[in-house]
Amino acid sequence: MIQDSRPVFAQAKSGFKIAGILVVVFVALLLLLSFLPVYRIQAWAWHWRHGNSIQVGDFRVPVPNEWLVQHVETGMTQEVRLANTKGPKPFWAVITITEDQRPKNGVAADWTSSRRRMMENTGIHVTDTRDVVIDGVPGSCLEGETAMAGIPVRNISCHLGASFSLEYIGGSLKAPSFYSILNGISKASRG
Repeated sequence: MIQDSRPVFAQAKSGFKIAGILVVVFVALLLLLSFLPVYRIQAWAWHWRHGNSIQVGDFRVPVPNEWLVQHVETGMTQEVRLANTKGPKPFWAVITITEDQRPKNGVAADWTSSRRRMMENTGIHVTDTRDVVIDGVPGSCLEGETAMAGIPVRNISCHLGASFSLEYIGGSLKAPSFYSILNGISKASRG
């Protein structure tokens, strides 16, 4: 082992310089990482592994490249969340897709009136009701608007068949993307 012939003060001063350089490098890396689009990178990784669609219950749902997929399994309900990762705050949006495995015996009109009441009770002004048919399965959509912290927010709630639903909450600029996802839904092939 080689002895350092410098005085102790010079050795300590050198150690402090090295420690200072390491701290500066560490802080610079933290700052750099804070500017990385982490959710965008996660979305790319998900699409690379899984492709551009996901199966939820009996339906295959297209997932555009800028949307991150998150699974939530809760008992008899399968829930998938799609989060938009591209663009600034006016482009934020989340789509929640739910397949409820519990048997339902209601009709679409009951769901529409119940959902409308629920939306209006939470301060969402329902502006439009649409009947939709996705790959032969009838359903309906309610579209509404509200404001969160002074920012206008769109809320679109759709129900297909007996147990499949989609809900969009986000900025108005991403609502057309929701409708293109909705129009791209198809029944999943068995086998």
